[in-house]
Amino acid sequence: MATIKLGDLLIKANVLQEGQLKAALAEQQKWGGRLGEILVRMNLITEEVLVKALSRQLGIPAVNLDAVQGIPPHVKAKLPVEMARDLVAVPIQLRDDGKTLVVAMAEPQNVETVDMIRARANTRVMTQVAGRTAIMRAIARFYEGEADVSDFEGSFKVVDSQGRTVVKSLKEIEAQAGAAVASAAAAPASPPPVASRGPVSLSDVPSVGKRPAENPVEILRAVEDVQRKEVAAIKAMVELLIEKGVFSREEYLAKVRR
Repeated sequence: MATIKLGDLLIKANVLQEGQLKAALAEQQKWGGRLGEILVRMNLITEEVLVKALSRQLGIPAVNLDAVQGIPPHVKAKLPVEMARDLVAVPIQLRDDGKTLVVAMAEPQNVETVDMIRARANTRVMTQVAGRTAIMRAIARFYEGEADVSDFEGSFKVVDSQGRTVVKSLKEIEAQAGAAVASAAAAPASPPPVASRGPVSLSDVPSVGKRPAENPVEILRAVEDVQRKEVAAIKAMVELLIEKGVFSREEYLAKVRR
């Protein structure tokens, strides 16, 4: 039985229209890349929908990595962090007395990648489908010791002048915003200077009122949204260059880690 194409599957599921699929296929023909990731990048479907569709298309179970509480050290040792990041895969558990490694992958249909994991772990490999961004979040949580995803709810990621990412809680930002507004309200308002041009009536003087203070939270939301779009565009460009053979993923990672 032939495997149904991803685009046809999404159309039959009423989550994608013919015109949207044609637009994505045109983008794929022009720039290359995987159709599913192109659909997500074009905001035509969500990553969650893509994972469900791939699971049905490939007959491979999907996994919600955000619900995984932890990964034992001996399981993580089967796939080093550099390899996990390069292959966009994360080991979840060992089964069959350590003979089978369950791995969440963005591309479980990639036989070469599965073979690489099998050779490194020296076990059988059972694949499950997960989203690319969900896998990278899991790698950050379980390998790199970052806080759990729930700890970042209500937080903003702000890049400082040195390019370092600073994570601030929403409560902290709101407290600072409230203090700034209170300070501005307490300060005496000084009327704007009026140019000397003879007698001035009261109607000529602009009314002095309290200008509504700009909300720092909204400003940060806008900054974060712009940064998110820029990062997504850069990631897409890097993936395209790798797929076109301009440079390898290893060369790219070696460069950014300097």
